Amino acid sequence: MARAKITYREFYDIPRAFVTRWANRLFFFDGHFDQSLDDYPDEYSVYELPMTLKNRLRSMPWEGLANLGRYIGRVPIERVTFDKTRRKAIDDDIFRDPLKVG
Repeated sequence: MARAKITYREFYDIPRAFVTRWANRLFFFDGHFDQSLDDYPDEYSVYELPMTLKNRLRSMPWEGLANLGRYIGRVPIERVTFDKTRRKAIDDDIFRDPLKVG
């Protein structure tokens, strides 16, 4: 198992929105606050983003970022394993097991 570095924007106990690169592909995990639930969801919506965005992510707004990508599926937050700080990386097994995302 390896680690995939993340860049995140929202943090409440864990990153609520983050981007990571794996196998030369860019992924957006979106779990931002849901007004209708009045809470954070217990899953991420996962999108594959165009690689052309990788160098612009730190300087661009993330609102609407999902609209720039291709929807892949949902993954329960409990299946995403973060590093000890919960701010630097995730285990890449989330991508290796097809049952985890979808």
